Amino acid sequence: MGYKKEYYIKALADIAKRRLTADETAKNNLLSVYLAHPDIKELDDKMNELGLLAVKSAVKLSGADEIINLKSEYEKIDNNKQELLIKYNVSASSLKPNYYCNKCNDTGYVDGELCECVKKIAKEYYFNDLCEKMPLESSRFDSFDLSLYPDDAQSNMQEIYNFSKEYADNFSTASKNLFFLGRTGLGKTHLSLSIANIAIDKGFGVIYGSSQNFFNQIQDEAFGRKQGDTLNALLDCDLLILDDFGTEFMSTYISSAIYNIINSRILRSLPTIISTNLSLSEINSQYGERIMSRILGNYAIKQFTGKDIRQIQMLKNNT
Repeated sequence: MGYKKEYYIKALADIAKRRLTADETAKNNLLSVYLAHPDIKELDDKMNELGLLAVKSAVKLSGADEIINLKSEYEKIDNNKQELLIKYNVSASSLKPNYYCNKCNDTGYVDGELCECVKKIAKEYYFNDLCEKMPLESSRFDSFDLSLYPDDAQSNMQEIYNFSKEYADNFSTASKNLFFLGRTGLGKTHLSLSIANIAIDKGFGVIYGSSQNFFNQIQDEAFGRKQGDTLNALLDCDLLILDDFGTEFMSTYISSAIYNIINSRILRSLPTIISTNLSLSEINSQYGERIMSRILGNYAIKQFTGKDIRQIQMLKNNT
């Protein structure tokens, strides 16, 4: 998937910072060793001199024998240096830059092509811009208050909470799909984002947003009204969270796009979490049997029960 130029520019800037940091760290480590052990610096200076002599000999075509002799002397000094490093308990690797990417050594390019590490960072920038603002700090498992639910709903909500927590703790790109149903204000978004929190902490790429906004954006991009690649982003991310499913303005194109995303992610075994205020019968009426059958056959369905806990929480905070 390609991204706007701005994302690659940001990614390359990040890579350049990584390389600068690695170079500076190695340089500072080397200076510290030189201060503590001048004899190592003396050997490095000699090797640098021999390197320059070898270059001059090669330019002047002085003969192979001279170059061989210089190389032999260089190797002898280098062996002495390695012995001193061992003697002083200095790690040779700490004196060289420790680059984040061992494919491009944090240059951003391999054989003149953008390295995969640059594409990965560009993808992360795109995902972040695509995601709606996620209230992750306020949407954690430890802030999910089961006491707000009425007695007849607590057992069911405890089971959903436990299921969601275990799902998050064991999350991988092979995790199952989830379908959260229930009226507004029952905690569907809170638990979805609680899962997202843990998935993000594990290093997975998560995209969250309202179904209405995503599919409007996909339609606008398809017909040239906006720039972007939202469809492929939703197809490719490690975890997709579609909130407020059922609020889309339906069209033939959007219906097709919804099926494409749900079906493609099932075929690729990429997990999706869908939350909706609609009932299963309303889902069937709005989306048809084709989409409904994919949900029933491939999603773990959880029915949220109780009263609007957001209203209860507001009343509790105001008393």
